[in-house]
Amino acid sequence: MDAAAIKRERDLLPFGWGRFGKSLDEIAEVVEPEEELLAACVGLNPTFEHRSITLVGGLRELTESTNVVLAATDRRLLMIATGAGGAPRDHRELAYDGMAIEEVGKRELKLTWPEGSMRVKGIAKTMLPGFERALRGRLAG
Repeated sequence: MDAAAIKRERDLLPFGWGRFGKSLDEIAEVVEPEEELLAACVGLNPTFEHRSITLVGGLRELTESTNVVLAATDRRLLMIATGAGGAPRDHRELAYDGMAIEEVGKRELKLTWPEGSMRVKGIAKTMLPGFERALRGRLAG
């Protein structure tokens, strides 16, 4: 993994989103040495649901994995769950086999694969176009 690739993605973070740089750095810890980072993006964790109407409940929700970093590599798609502060929590990986991009919106992306699907909303507008291009290129190849 090339440190320049992670810096490239960090530089795409919008103003005020620098806290997610910690999770982008985590990509280097998760991938294999020869694996190449094609692109990354940050959005809302598709499994997170805001339900609280109280301050205490809202603070408790912030301890959950509220966001997700998606990293397209030359081998797989990585999902790194993060808290509101941007620190990495856990990660998952998805194989590209059978994966498809179902929808792309202004700030959202819906992916499907044989075992399921996910819709990631609230993606940084500065990151989505490059991530979509990289993912489409990988899924086509």
